[in-house]
Amino acid sequence: MVRSSRTPGASFRPARTGSHQRASSGAAVVALILAAACSKPAAWGEATSLIVVAPDRIWEQVEDSTYVALEPSILTTREESKFQVTQVDPADAELEDLLVFRQVIVLGTPDSPLVRKAADQEGMTIETPSLFTASDVWARGQLVTVVVAEPGREAETWLGLLDEMIERIDERYRSWALERMFVSGIDSVTADSLDRRFGFSLQIPKVYQFVVREGPQDTVVILRNDNPDPSELIRSVLVTWRPRLLELSEEVALGWRAAIDSVHYNVPQRIEPSGREPRSFRVGGAEGLELTGTWIDEGTFPAAGPYIVRLIQCPEKTVFIDAWLYAPRKPKYEYMIQLEHILDSFTCGAGSAASP
Repeated sequence: MVRSSRTPGASFRPARTGSHQRASSGAAVVALILAAACSKPAAWGEATSLIVVAPDRIWEQVEDSTYVALEPSILTTREESKFQVTQVDPADAELEDLLVFRQVIVLGTPDSPLVRKAADQEGMTIETPSLFTASDVWARGQLVTVVVAEPGREAETWLGLLDEMIERIDERYRSWALERMFVSGIDSVTADSLDRRFGFSLQIPKVYQFVVREGPQDTVVILRNDNPDPSELIRSVLVTWRPRLLELSEEVALGWRAAIDSVHYNVPQRIEPSGREPRSFRVGGAEGLELTGTWIDEGTFPAAGPYIVRLIQCPEKTVFIDAWLYAPRKPKYEYMIQLEHILDSFTCGAGSAASP
């Protein structure tokens, strides 16, 4: 039985509950998969789609806790799950298709053929209970997480390792998202220019556009990536500053944001705060305040997306950063990781500290 919170591919239509005909022999399915492993296909499916291979009788005991742990949400234009879980029994006819996804999680005992295959791929000894990862087991470019349980204690082992499992999966996914972002390389020229001219620095990929707008009252730096098509994907980071404020507050951040969007964006944006408490943080040794929410275009074309606003106290000025994402009909976790990385790379810098 395939159980899913979301359809992971076009080859079938899984549901969280329901059933379809079981393969006549689960062992035969596994044998066929293992025999075909010598000619591995490229992994497919979204990197946020997690295929969990676990017996139905065990899944019934851990399903609710697993969805809570493996499908944590982030706020974009709505609450959106970071990952989507699809469970399949090892004896299911759909197993062969699902084992070539990018992210596979296997629950089994030491004698499970799937567990042994993953361990052999890494050249490791199977220990019980344990959690290990393997690459390219059934497909190229694949990551497999394996939970090895004592026979009769599968559910207890799974639940005991859930926190470590999601931590590993999320860490790997973040690394993958950043590798994708920096495939063009780091733009050290722009970082040096920002530091020299304006006294701050950010780490961005080379594909980002770098625009400076000098005004009578302020200077604005816009870093933007709208590849491959602005109608499909935009990542924007705007930076400006004022003489150092006495304190950072939500009212200052929202007022500053309202003052810049109608002037510096092609279409004015109305913002809706998330309702979450502002987050205090430190970046590059500087004190900061962060707000999140949703922006909505005020023009005739319906467009919206998540934003992150930050105020940062540099030695002689307060820096305002507005980062926003437009990615209609796309999972947004990857792009939010990328924007957060750019924001977290901020340093007050050693260049000019003059205020505009």
